[in-house]
Amino acid sequence: MGSIIEMVIVLAASAILTVVSIREDVAKKRSQVLSVEGQNESVIVAALGKWINENFQTLLAQYQQSGDPALTAPTIDQLHTAGDLKQAYRAGPFWGGSYVMQLSMAPTGCTADAGNCHVAWVFYPSLPYTSNGVSDTGGAAQIALAASVNGGQFGYSSSRNPGTVSGINGAWTATNPLPGAPAAAILATNGPDGDGTSLFIRRDGSLTWTGSQDVNGVDLHNVGSIDATGTIAAPTIAASNVAVSNAVRSPGTLYVQSADGTATAPIDTGAAAIHGNAVVSGTVSVANTGSPHDACTSPAGTTILVANRDGSGQFLSCQGNQLMPVGGPWLREGYTLAQNGAWVAAPNCPAGGSPAAEATPQNFSVDEDGSVNFGLYGTGPWQVFITDGRGQAIAGAQVQVSTYCAY
Repeated sequence: MGSIIEMVIVLAASAILTVVSIREDVAKKRSQVLSVEGQNESVIVAALGKWINENFQTLLAQYQQSGDPALTAPTIDQLHTAGDLKQAYRAGPFWGGSYVMQLSMAPTGCTADAGNCHVAWVFYPSLPYTSNGVSDTGGAAQIALAASVNGGQFGYSSSRNPGTVSGINGAWTATNPLPGAPAAAILATNGPDGDGTSLFIRRDGSLTWTGSQDVNGVDLHNVGSIDATGTIAAPTIAASNVAVSNAVRSPGTLYVQSADGTATAPIDTGAAAIHGNAVVSGTVSVANTGSPHDACTSPAGTTILVANRDGSGQFLSCQGNQLMPVGGPWLREGYTLAQNGAWVAAPNCPAGGSPAAEATPQNFSVDEDGSVNFGLYGTGPWQVFITDGRGQAIAGAQVQVSTYCAY
């Protein structure tokens, strides 16, 4: 009899443990299902924020055209097709209903020109979470908490105040969007006054900066044009082309150097006005652009200097409104000592010049009652003559023949 009673007690205890174990197993599986649901909703919300960033320009254009802050929200399938959701998700939670996404442009009266528009969004299941047909705020809290772990801003409505959805730990509040404002409504939002996952610097350029930016010393690569209305200050600027519409200012000497800064570099420019001294340690090349007697006008306080266009290397300056050789209209090219009958070659004059010569007595003597005749025959080359009154050559007599180019 005692053995039978003991057996009954053991069986009863075993049955109780089995029931408890089943309940714990069911509770564990329920908790896992709720956590997975929260994680799925968090992924969808992250994809929604990414989609808004990528399509902000289109949304802003829709708002500008219609004037209605209510915007067209994507569907779950569209988020997947766009690649923001890496895999397909069902259109609603496991307890029924569908996921609702609503977008609006905020704040009221924002404009694209002011750059103060952003997209406010809400995401929520269309039905509250229920267990056995009854709103289950504990389960809703578990879903919202699991969704918030991944950075989502989730909350739920409580039985005490079902008309309001509160974020985890009371971080924010929003109006319950479900008809009848039931408890256990789950909702995520970036709020009407916050950018949430919207980028402060939009990739599509649809929003402008409203303040100075500090990029923390990092590099900017693959930049197109930079239009600045203020100062660009940098210890080193490397550019293949620089267009300056006003002035290049330097607190001291402006150096043009090689890329590594170890040597000077050449500079190729058009017209340049130098108001100070020009110090040249190398050669100066002047264009061959002028000819003697060409008309010219030097700017006030300056003198034009060019080279003879024949390439002879002769320098010309603007003298009396015409180009003339530097040194005057008669330039001596050479001189030689010559006796009677000698020939003197004409100089090779640059373009615009004519050969000329002059004879100057140097060394001769005659009888006191004699006559001296000396000079040059011809127009170049010239033949020297030094004769007495009878037309005879004066022995040993010399003249210095100076040759010129006359202009």
